[in-house]
Amino acid sequence: VARQLFEAVEFMHDHGVAHMDIKPDNIRIPLGYGRLTIIDFGLSVRVKGPRDMLEGYRGTPEYSAPEVDSTRYSPIRADLWSVGQVV
Repeated sequence: VARQLFEAVEFMHDHGVAHMDIKPDNIRIPLGYGRLTIIDFGLSVRVKGPRDMLEGYRGTPEYSAPEVDSTRYSPIRADLWSVGQVV
């Protein structure tokens, strides 16, 4: 499951999307055989790469990266922090 989650997040980032609210409620794991799905892109942002910076708080506090409270942060790095919190 962890591998599929990392692959799904990598796919989003490769296609210019940072989710910004990765948490268990936004991850669907099918019964039996199937692929993990990430849902609820309501807080997602478009990104060009890991150097893109974002301002303003987004996400669920329990799963958000510490730097999200600061003035500027990388949404891609924030997503990776959230994945680590979930795993």
